[in-house]
Amino acid sequence: MKKTKNTWGQIKKQYINFDLVEEYYLAKTEDEAVDVISERTLKDLDFPEFFKFLDRTTSDIGQQYLYNQLRRLKTSKESLAQLEQRIEFYSTNQPKRQRIQKVLISLSKGEDYYFPFLLYGALPIKWRFSWVVSIIQLLVGLCIIASIFLNPIFFLGVVAIFSVNVGLHYWHKNRIGNFATVFSRLITLTRTSKDILEDSHLLATEKEELEKNIKEVDSITNKLHWLKMDSLQNNEYLILFWFLIEITKIVSLSEISTFHAVVDKIGSSRKAIEQLYLFIGELDMAISIASLRAGLPYYSQATFLSNQKELQVQSLYHPLVENCVANELHLKGKSLLLTGSNMSGKSTFIKAINLNLIAAQTINTSFTKAYTAPILGIATSIEISDDITSAKSYYMEEVETIGNLMELSNKPNSQFLFTIDEVFKGTNTIERISAAKAILSFLNQKQHLVLVSTHDIELTELLDEYYDLYYFQESIENQNLSFDYTLKQGALKKKNAIAILELAGYPPTVIQEAKSIANKFEKEKLLYKKDI
Repeated sequence: MKKTKNTWGQIKKQYINFDLVEEYYLAKTEDEAVDVISERTLKDLDFPEFFKFLDRTTSDIGQQYLYNQLRRLKTSKESLAQLEQRIEFYSTNQPKRQRIQKVLISLSKGEDYYFPFLLYGALPIKWRFSWVVSIIQLLVGLCIIASIFLNPIFFLGVVAIFSVNVGLHYWHKNRIGNFATVFSRLITLTRTSKDILEDSHLLATEKEELEKNIKEVDSITNKLHWLKMDSLQNNEYLILFWFLIEITKIVSLSEISTFHAVVDKIGSSRKAIEQLYLFIGELDMAISIASLRAGLPYYSQATFLSNQKELQVQSLYHPLVENCVANELHLKGKSLLLTGSNMSGKSTFIKAINLNLIAAQTINTSFTKAYTAPILGIATSIEISDDITSAKSYYMEEVETIGNLMELSNKPNSQFLFTIDEVFKGTNTIERISAAKAILSFLNQKQHLVLVSTHDIELTELLDEYYDLYYFQESIENQNLSFDYTLKQGALKKKNAIAILELAGYPPTVIQEAKSIANKFEKEKLLYKKDI
């Protein structure tokens, strides 16, 4: 109890094995109607670090459930409202919340990451000669009865069969591997569900349905206790008891027949097991969100619009940036074209918008004072790099990534937030600007919203009809470079790139030549405009 109280509102310090955490997400492949966050976008938004920040769950199941929810964006307003009721309940009922967290610790043993296998994986196939086990069991029974009622010499038959059974028994143990260990976690799942049922803030009908599922899964756990006896050999006081049970299992081959019965029952009860898994996951996630909120400087719940091209955020901050400068953005009917120098805050800002979208649509929590937008899909092109393994150039990687965004924009009945950090910076200036204008006009069609950052000032003139212009500006005063990280509306007017080179100590001849060439380009640009 003290541990859960002391960690409330704080980031967890435990190592996260994402290969195990994403097991439930990967196993639940049939849910294809939901828009999911792609691997590309996960990389672009530093999603693992974001998940570590959000995750305040207690159980392995809750952690997997939270990860799955964050990857699947099309959450309905109704489900978010239901989630909010749970969050509010556990935020204000500290004794019940702490008692639940204490119970949930029993489902954080590592083996519990494998529950998705029980729900969706291929269960062990029965040994095709399992009928041999039935015959041996019958012979053992007959020999024991005959030795009691006819002649003790018949017990030699049991001894003879015992040597065969030893081989079968341990062959089977080796064959099933860790299945018995994973199956045995169902005992903890049902026990935990029972223990927290009264404090779970369920409706009467939901509680009744859950009790039925617990009862069904309990019919499996009664058999699992027999398979779980191997743990007794680790206790010096109970090892003799374990030895007697092991002899009984060998003589009767009961572990093999029990295991087969358990596999059959799990196969027919997967829906009930899934309901218990979801019950634990939803509850743990709600408590986790309440803990997250307790540690935030401020947050808001989103206002979702219906099929409108609009995005408004007030005092938005990036949750992973310490002392992050909060910014405002108001887009209505237009997308965003963002300019500014390197290190001025462009990439951090557009990533922050995306992370806010994810959190708003999945855990009903936005890192803003107000967030208003439609429910959107999400696709990005931010962290592009050469792919050495496939001999793919930087430019080709950009071409494919942005091509995927264009393909998504034609998806029927969809509305996306597309984010691009520099368009085609892997090619020459003239073609880059020309292609960027065409692509950004294409992506801005329908009700899609586009966030694009660029160094190409020319795009602000080519796209100002369809894109609102914003910029970040650095300043140089007394030979010092500084950034205020404050978003400003309009087109970037002041250029400091060469001044920054001068500040960095570049040779005067280099600075002078750079200024001369820049002035020449500006004059040619003015003449070109005049001719047009």
